[in-house]
Amino acid sequence: MDRNMIYAGACVVLSGLLGFSWAQGRSALNADEAKAMTSDIAVVDLGKVLDGHKRLTAKREEVKREFQSAKDSLESLGESGKKLQEELKSQKPGSAEHNRIQKELQEKALAMQKFQKDTMQTLQLEEAEAYQTTYRQVVEEIQRISEARNLRLVLRYQPDNSDSKDPKKLLESLQRQVLYQNGLDITDEVLQAVN
Repeated sequence: MDRNMIYAGACVVLSGLLGFSWAQGRSALNADEAKAMTSDIAVVDLGKVLDGHKRLTAKREEVKREFQSAKDSLESLGESGKKLQEELKSQKPGSAEHNRIQKELQEKALAMQKFQKDTMQTLQLEEAEAYQTTYRQVVEEIQRISEARNLRLVLRYQPDNSDSKDPKKLLESLQRQVLYQNGLDITDEVLQAVN
C-alpha cells in the first residue's frame, strides 16, 4: 500500500510538473505563430508623408511657377537675341553698327547666362529650404507621436515596388531597409499631424 501511495504521489507531482512545463512552453510562442504584443518600434513612409504634406506641395508649386516665369523671361531674351543676330547679318562686317550689335549680342548672352545661373540657384535654394523645414517638422511630429505612444525606435519605411516596371523604383525596392512590417506603420498618423 505504501508503494501505491508513493506511485500515486509521484504521478501527481510528475503530472503537475508536466502541466507546468507545458504551460510555460505555450506562453513562449513559436516563430510561426502570430504575436499579439505591443511594440516599441514603428515605421514611417517618409516619401508618402512628404508627397502628402500640404505646405510643401504648395511651395513646390510656387517654385514650379517661378521656374516657368524665369523660363519665359529667358525665351524672351533669346528672341531679342535672335532679332539682333538677324540685324547683325544685314550689317557690313567691320562697320560701327556691326561692331555695336556684336557687342550687344555678347552682353545679352552674358546677361542670359547670369540670369539663368542666378535664377536656378535661387529656386534650388528655395526648394531645399522648404524640404529642410518640412523635414524638421516631420521629425518633430514623429518624436511627439513616439513619446505619446512610448515608441523607442522609428525606422524609415518604403513600400515594396518590386513589381514596378520603372527601373528606379525597382532598385529602390531592392535597397529598402525594412523588408517586412505588420501593423507598425504610423505614416498616416504623422501625415495627419503635419497637415
